[in-house]
Amino acid sequence: MQKVKLTVNGKSQELAADGLHGRLIRGEERPASLIVCVHGGGCNGRYFDLPSFSFAEAALGAGHAVLMVDRPGHGMSPPIETPTPVCSASLLLAKLVERAAAACGDEDLPIALFGHSIGGAVAMHWAAQSPPMLKCLVTSGIGSHPTEAALTWLSGLHGGGAVVLPHAFFFGPDGSFDWRAPIALRKSGEPWRKDEVDEVLLRWPGQFRSVASRIGCPVLAILSEHERIWENGEGALNAMRDSFAPGLGSVEIAAGGGHLYEVHRNWSVHAGRIIAFIEGHIE
Repeated sequence: MQKVKLTVNGKSQELAADGLHGRLIRGEERPASLIVCVHGGGCNGRYFDLPSFSFAEAALGAGHAVLMVDRPGHGMSPPIETPTPVCSASLLLAKLVERAAAACGDEDLPIALFGHSIGGAVAMHWAAQSPPMLKCLVTSGIGSHPTEAALTWLSGLHGGGAVVLPHAFFFGPDGSFDWRAPIALRKSGEPWRKDEVDEVLLRWPGQFRSVASRIGCPVLAILSEHERIWENGEGALNAMRDSFAPGLGSVEIAAGGGHLYEVHRNWSVHAGRIIAFIEGHIE
């Protein structure tokens, strides 16, 4: 799969390896890095290139290439049969990333990893495998302990009926997002996969410390001020910081928004913070 087409500011190329599909966006010049983006639940890789909220466009404008991965069972990636879909997805990333770097013309290109929500857990699992090309990791919307509200939502997912949640559960309070956000998100929206939600809410809390402690690159973990899925109090944040190897883990709160911070009013500030962190660690 090697289709190449022009985007507004560069080239978009479809890639596949080990059953994973990805869309690579790059400019004409050698990029400063390849930023590998791994999406969360209920969506696909287009989450990072939504109308009016495109992280990929912001990163491309800053001189980076972006690989937006479709996790197994999402977008153009077929599902995999496994009791651990989140952890197992991380085992498939390496070859797709290598193919994307080669498509950029430099197999030694610095690699940065950005995972949102469930994709943040996938990203942490992969980073813990010590891929030699990985320079840094950013996560958004993945904590170490779920809230009671999230566990109640999980029980509703297994109730057999439709689970309707207020926008505030994912988007944050009124005023932190506008009418464009829910509409844009539909461009990447897909059904939730209950097996993934089970793994990340029920198993991940017992795995977080072990996984985090094995990551050997700098990490920026971001939780939103109005996060409803993960605990974000001072005690929870300190526990996350202490889980990473000394000097490698930074944990921050993104002000004003909710879980889907990438589609909030100040998404561009959020994107800029992530890109700045990456640029500080790719040399």
